[in-house]
Amino acid sequence: MTALRVVTKPYLLDGPLMTTPERRKAVLDRMARDLASSGADLGSDRDARRLLTAKGYPDLDVALLAGEARAAACRGIVAREMAVP
Repeated sequence: MTALRVVTKPYLLDGPLMTTPERRKAVLDRMARDLASSGADLGSDRDARRLLTAKGYPDLDVALLAGEARAAACRGIVAREMAVP
């Protein structure tokens, strides 16, 4: 009978070690910046998800945060436009 050998490999995290709320906020801010700087029409969550997926964000992050990122990007765009005299 042969023994089953389990091999574990360490994995690398993409970015610094953060707690879950900190990571969520950091990813959300980055997504919102990317959406705002893209110049794309942010009329729907579907368009935001498509653009974020094309930018290389992980599918889970896109699925969970695309709507919030789109809303944050829209708020940022409106704030910038209102600040212009």
